[in-house]
Amino acid sequence: MLGLLIAVALTASPARLTPDAVRARYSGIRSLSADVVQVKEGRFWARPLESRVRLRYTPEQIVWEAVSPVRSTVTIEGDRLVVSDAAGKTRELGALAGDPRVVALLGFIRSLISVDLDALERDFTIRYGDGELVATPRDGSRLKLFESIRLRFDARDDLAGMELVTATERTRLSFQNVER
Repeated sequence: MLGLLIAVALTASPARLTPDAVRARYSGIRSLSADVVQVKEGRFWARPLESRVRLRYTPEQIVWEAVSPVRSTVTIEGDRLVVSDAAGKTRELGALAGDPRVVALLGFIRSLISVDLDALERDFTIRYGDGELVATPRDGSRLKLFESIRLRFDARDDLAGMELVTATERTRLSFQNVER
């Protein structure tokens, strides 16, 4: 009998995610760190590329540190984007920083990582399902390059994964060791 109850519990689908649950969990988030497995695949890729990343987020700064297969660090502070290679050589976004599309993209990344629903809803229509939300660009969105974005949450409404789809590429992110 106990085995049957455990089997039923393990196969039960996650509860339907609600905007209120997500807002309650992520409202006013001050920091988040996680180990991330990123898999990119697409029309122009010979095979899927898997990267291991260490993510650190605060409202002031996002640090995306790739630890394999190639070490590099991307830092976003405000409208600044700086890329550092394995040798520590840095390149700043520079002239592109004034491009409204780049500014929109940097704001989107910040909103996505912090699960800021109000910011996401400005450019996307959001549908809620069992343990996930799916966002598709609104007409006139500055972020039309994305066809869809899927965020998956675990039973505690912690972010467990993301999928970003464009016309030519799909990126899947799996979050582990998440600390808030």
